Amino acid sequence: MITDREEYLKVREFIKNKSLNLMNHEQKNNAKTGIAIGNYERFSSNGKHYYLIPTNIYKAIIEKNLLIARINHPELFGTGHAMDVLKAIQIVEPWYDLERFADVLRSEQFCYIVEVDNGKINEKILRLDLYRHLKANEDGKSDFVGGIFHAFKHFSCENRYLSTSKEINNIDNPKELTHLILEAFFSSSLIRIDENTYKVELKINNKNFRFIFYHEIKTGVYFLKTVYRI
Repeated sequence: MITDREEYLKVREFIKNKSLNLMNHEQKNNAKTGIAIGNYERFSSNGKHYYLIPTNIYKAIIEKNLLIARINHPELFGTGHAMDVLKAIQIVEPWYDLERFADVLRSEQFCYIVEVDNGKINEKILRLDLYRHLKANEDGKSDFVGGIFHAFKHFSCENRYLSTSKEINNIDNPKELTHLILEAFFSSSLIRIDENTYKVELKINNKNFRFIFYHEIKTGVYFLKTVYRI
């Protein structure tokens, strides 16, 4: 039986290799390949372990800053403009000016999710970006494309919007959605839509939601495209 330390080292090496392969595939100059052990969060079920492995900024935003921002600056949520959401979060902890902040959050702020079954790492790995990029609208506003910020469009906490839209589908906190995505992604009912796209449906508070995942075939990494109510 392997120790937790041995399991951590295996997962860390697996994440490092996946990150490097993804960096080369996307032709980036750099990538985060190592995450501090303190950021590793493990769930256990039926002999399987699920690891959530976020970067520091991803962790801070999902677990703290987004919650503070939506309370302190509700006027910047539900406006249909992604930059308003980013501005609300940036005010909470102004690491960078707004334009730089938007670029940093888009590039290498993510949470990897992996499964370990009796010491063996499942090759099926999910990367949750905050968002993949911003898409300009005709009215001069912008949308989040991909990642958890796009999914947040369809959720709320205590009837407060979590992103750019005004949909009310309450979850307890932003991190809960990460756990729901984990449940959906490792579901045996994941259905292939086309060569690169998969879907699964899950009930959340007695409402039906569809999760959409994109599979980057060359690296084997999956990404979240969106989650929405059906």
